[in-house]
Amino acid sequence: MTNSLSSLPVSAPRPTDDYPDDLGADDERAEQAAARAAAAREEHELAVREALALAADAGEAAAAWVRELAARQDDERHALVLGNAAEAIVHASAREVIPGGEGRLVEELRYRLAADVLLGATHTGTLPELRTGERLALVAVCALAAAMPGCVLGDLERELTLLADELNATTAIGRAAATETLA
Repeated sequence: MTNSLSSLPVSAPRPTDDYPDDLGADDERAEQAAARAAAAREEHELAVREALALAADAGEAAAAWVRELAARQDDERHALVLGNAAEAIVHASAREVIPGGEGRLVEELRYRLAADVLLGATHTGTLPELRTGERLALVAVCALAAAMPGCVLGDLERELTLLADELNATTAIGRAAATETLA
């Protein structure tokens, strides 16, 4: 039994004048889409760079305040702990925020930014000389800085900008607490 369809003639494509020449329009649309995508990428990269700069600046300001706290200490060991925290804030808010990275804070920085920074050096029998408002702000700036590297795993621009803004606000609160009586 023969297939009746196999006996039908195969028609060749018609000349190009029977088809509209929209290949040029497709090329133009593709170029426009590529240009829009490139502009969006460039805009996103600029926003990320701005967020990174904002975070680094906020970290520097917070670290400067923590260095002021360190300089006020009579016990050099407490000053060293606070100075280490200041350096960790700088690293965590700038050098550790690596777009495309794993978003992890190295162990040494996590240790230096832990909440027990407000206790100062261990086995001294004293606490650092900090005002009540400064203690809370110190813990908060350390926590905010420690959270910054993790932003690379989410919406870096939005999250890092929020943390940087909060870091600036918390630093201002800590500085304002300087007028309080030492507790």
